[in-house]
Amino acid sequence: MKHIRKMVVAVLVSAAVIILIYNFTSQNEERFVKANESRITPSTTLTVINNEEFAGTANMHRFDIPAGSALVRVSFKNTGSKHFTFTLNKGSTSGTEITFGSVPADGKEHTYYSDKALSTGGYYVNTSSAQGMSGTLDVSLETNAN
Repeated sequence: MKHIRKMVVAVLVSAAVIILIYNFTSQNEERFVKANESRITPSTTLTVINNEEFAGTANMHRFDIPAGSALVRVSFKNTGSKHFTFTLNKGSTSGTEITFGSVPADGKEHTYYSDKALSTGGYYVNTSSAQGMSGTLDVSLETNAN
């Protein structure tokens, strides 16, 4: 009976260590999530691109993250008849890709945000579509209250 108890304790301790290691390493990854997923509540918001219209087959919009940590919220409204794709890159239009996605042509707002702070510097939101597109873009920076 003591042998079984020791094995159970060993398994529980091992599982706890694995969970702690996983949580520690996963906190260092940058990740974008859809707006309806849970996240930390921000304390302040700074709009850096407000309701900017775009059209054609390719567009590029640049913004800067100032000193301090910032969560990024990117919102699109596709007013065209076809979906378009987007990428968010750091440093240049072809720099490190932070996230990407496809925005359907449903006329609704689609919002993506980072659940981890992105570093300071220049970022580029690129939109493209082979069929042509039209829509609006909003980008906000939020500082984390914690």
